Amino acid sequence: MTKKTPFYLLFYMLMLTGCFQNESLTDSQMVINSDELELQLIEYTDIELFTYFNDSLVTNSLSSFMLGHHEDNYRGKIHAEPYLQFGISSGSSIDDDASLDSTVLILFYEDYHYDTLPAFDISVYELTEELEANDNGNIFSYQEFGHAEQPMVTARSRIVPHKDSLTITLPVSFGKQLFDLGKEHDGPFESTENLKDLFKGLMLTTGDNSSLVSYSEDSYIGFYYRIPSDLDEGAKTLKLPVNLGEEKFTHISVDRHSEFYESPAPYVNISREESQGVVMADLLMGASIRIELPNIHELLELADDYYITTASLRLPLKPNTYDRYFNPPVTTINTAIVDKKNLLIQYVGSTSLTSWDEQFQEKTFYEIPIKDFIDYKLSKGINNQDALWISVPPSTSTLQASGLIFSDISGEQKIKIDITYLPLN
Repeated sequence: MTKKTPFYLLFYMLMLTGCFQNESLTDSQMVINSDELELQLIEYTDIELFTYFNDSLVTNSLSSFMLGHHEDNYRGKIHAEPYLQFGISSGSSIDDDASLDSTVLILFYEDYHYDTLPAFDISVYELTEELEANDNGNIFSYQEFGHAEQPMVTARSRIVPHKDSLTITLPVSFGKQLFDLGKEHDGPFESTENLKDLFKGLMLTTGDNSSLVSYSEDSYIGFYYRIPSDLDEGAKTLKLPVNLGEEKFTHISVDRHSEFYESPAPYVNISREESQGVVMADLLMGASIRIELPNIHELLELADDYYITTASLRLPLKPNTYDRYFNPPVTTINTAIVDKKNLLIQYVGSTSLTSWDEQFQEKTFYEIPIKDFIDYKLSKGINNQDALWISVPPSTSTLQASGLIFSDISGEQKIKIDITYLPLN
C-alpha cells in the first residue's frame, strides 16, 4: 500500500523546489503525489509599482506633537513645529498674596527619532492667532497660524536619556502678567475659555541641528509660586496642560528630494523606474505604494483550469535604509484596494514584518497575503484599473517617523508574487 503524502508536507516541498528564472511569468513548478494531486507554483514579476505622496496629513487629532529636524539621503528633509494651546482645570485660583518664583515650559518626551546626541536651540513664540480647525474638525500639517515676529525666549537644549522631559524657563514678564491677572475674579485661570481670550498659545521651533522628537500632550506651562503667610512655606504650582487646551497640531515642512526621488511631486504616481528602483511607504512623508498588474490576462489564462490556493507578495527592504536605533522599519503595514484615482474601494488587511536581518540586511522583507486581491482582479477582467495599496497604519498617539523603502536586492530577494494553484478537475 502506497503511503500518502500529507498536504502540508507536499506544499512545503513545493515551496522548497521553486526556482525561477523568467522575468515575468515562470513555467509552473509541478508536484504530483500518489493520488495524482497536482500543485503548481508560479512566480509572477510583471508588477508595476509607484510611490504616491499625499500632503494632506491631519495632525491635530494626535495625542502627541513633534518638534525638531531630520534629513537623510533617502527620505529628504523633515522639519516639525508644534502649535499649542493650553488649558486649565475649572475654578483654579491664585491667592492675592502669592508671589511668583518662575514660569517654565515642561515638554515630556513621547518618542525619539534618529540621533538625539547634538545640543540644539528651541525658540518659543507666542501665538497671535487662534488655532481653528475646518468644518470636519481637521488641522493639516501644511497649515500655519500667526505668531509674534520675535521669540519670547530661545533656550539651549539637549535630549538627556535619563530625564523624562525638557524644561524651558519662560520670561519673567510673560509669567508675571498672566499670574497677576490670574488673581482677579473671572480671570484667565478661571477657565480654559478665559485663558484663551488672553493667551492664544505658543509655537515652538528649532534649528536644523536638532533631533526629531515627539512630545506628550501632558506637557504644560507651570507657574511656581509661594504664599508668604503660608506656614508650610513650600512652593506651589499651577499648571496649564496642553491636553486641556482646545487645539494643538504639528506643522511639518517636507522636502522629499533625495538620492531616490529627484522630482517628488505630491498626488502623482511616481514609478520605481523614476525613483532609482525603489518605492516608499512612510506616514510622516505622506507616502504610500500603488501596485498594478498590467498583464492580468496571463493569470486569467491559468484561471480557466486552476484554482488559486495562495498568493503572496514579497517586498524586500532596501539595504542601508534602516537600522535598529536611528531608523527602525515600521513593523506593520496595511493593504487595501484602490481605484485608478487612488480612492479606497475596500480594506484588505494588515501584515507584520515577516523577516528581520539587521546584520547583513539581505533578508528583511514583508510577505503579504494577496489572494483576495488576485481573486478580485480576476473577477473584474483585463480592463480593470484597480490596484493594491500599501500604506503605514495611522496612529492616534504619534506620527510614525520611520518608514519603509522597498527594492529588488538580488535574484532571490526581489519584488514578486508567488501563486500556488490546484487543478479544477
